[in-house]
Amino acid sequence: MALHILKSDDGETIERTELSIFEGGQVWGRSLSGAASEEVTMSVVNFGPGARAGWHRHTADQLLYVVSGIGKVGDREGEHVVSAGDCAVVPAGEDHWHGAHDTGSPMAHLTVMKAGSETTVLDS
Repeated sequence: MALHILKSDDGETIERTELSIFEGGQVWGRSLSGAASEEVTMSVVNFGPGARAGWHRHTADQLLYVVSGIGKVGDREGEHVVSAGDCAVVPAGEDHWHGAHDTGSPMAHLTVMKAGSETTVLDS
């Protein structure tokens, strides 16, 4: 596979609010890796104020790097406020949620995972 450059005007930002994993407001996503990598996926996810991904888990580690705004990341032990420049590392199989939630701010993060990782949406 050859070097692939995704320019800022490549790809499409798609509203994802209707997906069952999201709740509380509008969510948009854009793949930054597309089909260019067979090993890793990376996307930017934009959460409107109040929006978040509900409880879920993945079959691979997930890296969440906050690029703008204020958000929260929660696990079964509690929740943590995150802001631009913060990075959360969520181990495979860990129940968690993340997004703008109740901060009053929109939030955007990069999400990086191993390609082929599966997501299970949980009730709570």
